[in-house]
Amino acid sequence: MEEDIRRAKQYSKLKIWMAIVQFVLTVAFLAIMLVSGASALLKGSVSGWTESFYLQVGLYLAIFSGLFCMLFLPLDFYESFLLEHKFRLSSQTLLGWAIKSLKKGLVFLPLLLFIGEALYFSLRYFPDYWWLLVTAVWLLTTIVLSKIAPTLIIPLFYICKPLPNSELQNKLAELGNRCGVGIEDVFEIKLSKETKKANAAVAGFGKGRRILLGDTLLKNYSTDEIEAVFAHELGHIRLFHTWKILGFGAIVSLVCFYLTSMLFSIASNQLGFENICDIAVFPLLLLFLLLVGFVLLPIQNGYSRHLEKQADMFALARTSNNRNLASALLKLANQNLSDPSPNRLVELFLYSHPPIGKRVAYCHHKSEKQT
Repeated sequence: MEEDIRRAKQYSKLKIWMAIVQFVLTVAFLAIMLVSGASALLKGSVSGWTESFYLQVGLYLAIFSGLFCMLFLPLDFYESFLLEHKFRLSSQTLLGWAIKSLKKGLVFLPLLLFIGEALYFSLRYFPDYWWLLVTAVWLLTTIVLSKIAPTLIIPLFYICKPLPNSELQNKLAELGNRCGVGIEDVFEIKLSKETKKANAAVAGFGKGRRILLGDTLLKNYSTDEIEAVFAHELGHIRLFHTWKILGFGAIVSLVCFYLTSMLFSIASNQLGFENICDIAVFPLLLLFLLLVGFVLLPIQNGYSRHLEKQADMFALARTSNNRNLASALLKLANQNLSDPSPNRLVELFLYSHPPIGKRVAYCHHKSEKQT
């Protein structure tokens, strides 16, 4: 047990350092692109290829994102492949990693171009209220992606199939009815091809909503433990957490884009950019978005942890034995090498779920109160 905790803390420490390094290097990259004149040079190049403003924006964004991905590829490879293999958490091949990375790029680029074009349309025609329009586009994009993720995006990366008719499926369906959540299909998502970690999630909303249970979870956990994890996911649905996250995310995004617009307008003038829709100033806009987003991150994570605790409490109230959830959480911590008791500052900035130690503690507390 002590060895498992030691490995979890070592793994967590390295992941934290990777997050810090990536943040610092991203800030440095954006600053260098801006002050070195590289961004202005890139803008001049694409301006010579076409007179269309929106084609210039698209070409600039494509080249900019390609350059960023190439520069950060070694860091991404170390974090998502080498580090996972070092701690025996990955079953992914090098080819599998390369294919997944390519797929991520193919999905990300059209989204970047769509949001980028909408951003520069707003900057060009509504310079005083661009932050409001971009928030609306961001929210609409989030809703659409959430809606299509279970049927179009997730299957690009993982094989998903409905759980076969079995005692487990019947038990989960019965639990869903008991909790007031009608579930037509529960899906098994094949995680084992690339990871040894276990997970479960609610994807999408409305009729396209799915509860996904990792095959790594289904193979290694008892029926009672799976039922407890499933009850947690039902809690997210029954308590309307998807809509709450969207609503809260919309407020945070509005604040983030508004604060960014204020800083961006002041700084771009001081740096000699006459027009905020000048594509050459894009790194400055990203820099402020990154910094403001970082400041707001504890608020977002705090709200997410609050909802996760609500889902845990929902599961504890609707399963026969509270120790089943605690047992499942301890197994998840061990299997995923989760630090059970991280530093409070780390929790504030990096944890969207309460640490396992806290979750297990209130599971036991709830169990003791019932007895």
